[in-house]
Amino acid sequence: MVIKSFSVRSAFFLLVLAVLLFGSQNLVAASKKPPRAVYEQLYEVRVTKVVDGDTVDVEFLGEIPPDCDKSCQRIRLIGVDTPEYYKKVRQPYADEAKEYTGRCLGTTMQLRLDWYTSYKDRYGRLLAYLYAEDGSMLNYELVRNGYGRYYSKFKFNKQDMASFGQAEDYAREHRLGLWGLDTGDGGQE
Repeated sequence: MVIKSFSVRSAFFLLVLAVLLFGSQNLVAASKKPPRAVYEQLYEVRVTKVVDGDTVDVEFLGEIPPDCDKSCQRIRLIGVDTPEYYKKVRQPYADEAKEYTGRCLGTTMQLRLDWYTSYKDRYGRLLAYLYAEDGSMLNYELVRNGYGRYYSKFKFNKQDMASFGQAEDYAREHRLGLWGLDTGDGGQE
């Protein structure tokens, strides 16, 4: 009887151990970053939809990064947080931020990933920078022109982080965009 009880416990322990090991391998695989080469190239994209100031949908026109859909991939712009754009209630300056980003709709841009940040966020959006034909970075321009705040929740390249902080300081100092609103705190109440 003791041996039978021990065998049931052992089998249960092995089953739990196998589930834990199998599950943890999946977690490691899911959080594993793509190879560094994925981050070192530019991807040509067309902006197909503007969700809000810091989120767009793109279509890849050539090569695509791993785990992405060629025809439609949602992109969360690194380093910037624009006011939320909800259908019924919008944060102050959300319309203007979405309109600014909307100028990219239908245009061809270059997408670049950042090795120092997560590949995707918890919503499955690819975290990236978008560059216009003239080389200007949409993410940075949103901050510098006051359409959004510097956003460091996703840590990214330290040089870029410093320049985004300076861009926000510039927008605040010149009371551009949301920094010119009556609240004086970038629309935050």
